[in-house]
Amino acid sequence: MIKKLIYINIIISLLLVNVYFIYAEEKTVIYSTWEGFEVDKCASIWLIKRFIDKNAKIKFFPKGKTITEGIPFDMPNAIFRRYHNISTFEFFLKHHQLMDKKLMLIGKIIHDIEINTWERKVFSKTIKIKKDIIEIINKTNNVQNIVDQSIKYFDHLYENIYEHQK
Repeated sequence: MIKKLIYINIIISLLLVNVYFIYAEEKTVIYSTWEGFEVDKCASIWLIKRFIDKNAKIKFFPKGKTITEGIPFDMPNAIFRRYHNISTFEFFLKHHQLMDKKLMLIGKIIHDIEINTWERKVFSKTIKIKKDIIEIINKTNNVQNIVDQSIKYFDHLYENIYEHQK
């Protein structure tokens, strides 16, 4: 009888833990940033939506506004931002310990674009990737369209990344 009660308690505990994890996965986390796009922000949004939190919601606020909602990124004073030696994308990779080789290679390309601004580019395709993303940004004023097109672009880049190496 006691063994039965122990087993029942274990089963109930396991069910409750599973319900908790299902609920936690469905919870929407907000990532907040200022309006305006550049390659690092587009890549970081893709990284968030594809590898960090598939249910994340990205909210945009007017440039300069103090953000008190969600997890701020890619703006001054945010923890997740570009520093003198690391892009926002790379900071997300490091913080979330994402060691996927393709992601790390994309991180090096983003670094080449955003941090290695005045130096000779490390990757031959860096300039083309930068040009492609800037074209996505410039061809529309619709924020959601820029996000959607950037995600498609980085999905394709991720699938074909080894063709973009030196």
